[in-house]
Amino acid sequence: MSADEFDQPIDALDQQALAREVRQLREEVEQLRAKVDGQETELEQLRGDLQRERRERKDAEEELRKERTQQIANAKLSIHDDIEDLHDTVVSEQQTRSRADARLKHRVNEVAEAADVEVTDADLIEKDRLVRLVRNGPEDVTDRIYPVHERAQALLEHAEDWGRVVSDANGYRVVYTAPDARPFLNAYFGRTFKSSEIKRIFEKIRDLAETSPRTVRRDKTRKGEHVLTVEITAEDGILAADG
Repeated sequence: MSADEFDQPIDALDQQALAREVRQLREEVEQLRAKVDGQETELEQLRGDLQRERRERKDAEEELRKERTQQIANAKLSIHDDIEDLHDTVVSEQQTRSRADARLKHRVNEVAEAADVEVTDADLIEKDRLVRLVRNGPEDVTDRIYPVHERAQALLEHAEDWGRVVSDANGYRVVYTAPDARPFLNAYFGRTFKSSEIKRIFEKIRDLAETSPRTVRRDKTRKGEHVLTVEITAEDGILAADG
């Protein structure tokens, strides 16, 4: 092809075809732009939905946390109220029992006096295994002697120092608590006592007192500390240890 052929002008048909192609390309570009714009709009909507869902989930989690915290607080309060009620009930029952025991002893003395029967200290001591334990040792209250008997004897022998003497309208009593008694027991026996071991000592004293004329109770404080209460009288001093 010669140079003259390149210099020939494009005919009208070629120009129209070229124009159509250009228009088509422009339309395709516009369509692509519209599609991109639509996708960007959809993406923004999705981002908004995601942020909204995150906020709603965060709010729901916070609400659930508050609800659970309140439920726990209510449960603790309910348990505390139940413990308070139980403690008040136990105290009331103990006071009622103490008054009933006092009335019973008074009635026994009246009956004994009316029947002209003398109830001597020896009679009372014979029935009081705690006094016998203090005065004569474990062999006077059991055929099988274990360390717990010796520990119980030591605790009762040192009631005034290792316990707390209480006097009120219900009479006299010695109150032992495990935390207060532990240092004395540790020093006396040269070893360290666990709370469970002190509990067994308290239980042993309570068991020995089941047939005794005096009242003995084993309880727990609100903190869960073991407590032993031993009734005494103004006449016998601290468990009549000195006769």
